[in-house]
Amino acid sequence: MKPFERLLAPLLFLVVAIAGCSASGEAIQTAATTTDDQPSVATSPATVTPQVPTGAFFLELRTGTKTALPSTSTEDVAFDDGYYYVPSPDGSRMYWEAPGTTASLVAERDGSHGRRLDPKGDIDYYAGGWSPDGTKIVYQRRDSSGDDFGDLVVEDVSSGRTTRITDLEQSSVDVEGWWYLAPTFSPDGRNVIYQWPQPTSSGITWALWSVPMTGGEPDLLVKNAAQATTSHGTTYAFVRPTPTFFAGSSLVIAAPDGFRTIAKAASDDIFEPKMSPDGSKVAYQSGDSIYVVDVSTEKTSRVGFGRMAAWVDNDTLIVAPSDS
Repeated sequence: MKPFERLLAPLLFLVVAIAGCSASGEAIQTAATTTDDQPSVATSPATVTPQVPTGAFFLELRTGTKTALPSTSTEDVAFDDGYYYVPSPDGSRMYWEAPGTTASLVAERDGSHGRRLDPKGDIDYYAGGWSPDGTKIVYQRRDSSGDDFGDLVVEDVSSGRTTRITDLEQSSVDVEGWWYLAPTFSPDGRNVIYQWPQPTSSGITWALWSVPMTGGEPDLLVKNAAQATTSHGTTYAFVRPTPTFFAGSSLVIAAPDGFRTIAKAASDDIFEPKMSPDGSKVAYQSGDSIYVVDVSTEKTSRVGFGRMAAWVDNDTLIVAPSDS
């Protein structure tokens, strides 16, 4: 099992009871997460009970309809068997990662014309993210046999040419998954934002850093922050992490006029937030469920079961099953 899968497994199936970090000194407005047992989506009448997808699926938020991904294979890796998906900004292509392998792949939206990014030996690629213009992918490239960070790499999708953009100090801490950098492009595509952990006597201090897309000296962006997500515009979102893991109890919007908390989870397990293409909503995982919060109204709805959802368009998510 890959280290990234070992990192996710306890988060996906257990409720983590750890203390959340405060956001003192910042103006904060908070919205309570809905706790009802039914997804807060409109459902269309149906005369036949739909078949529940066993693999990853598209989730239409307006109707609640789930459509299974095709089982198209690339080098024996099935398209619907992934645990991490990131659609390109126009929704036409997909980066995904498959469990039980070192495979990271890029294909069309239906899984066709796929190609595998080529890890060598114990080298793995993690958490790929698209540039705003859809021409590049950033991912973390590291040796899965250890706990070092590795480095961040930007790849040109057409040519396959790669550029290493960081030269990170490598070190090890006995905290599961602390090495995960969760890179994402800035809204303007000029920089890459990533989380950077530093060990302290009481655990881990997380912060967001920014490095030029072509490489260079990183700059500190936000302290006490992890798991950034961006879209078009000038805003981005991030999680207030716990001292022992980069999941947290608060989801925060960073806008030019300051920070604003838009969602909370009592179990300190807000994980893998993803901002919609138009920046109006953020989807995130908490426990074995997917939630969507409206950035403007701060209204939060549980939209279904699953893990690590990402936006195909402003009304459609791609979701991996919670047991994958």
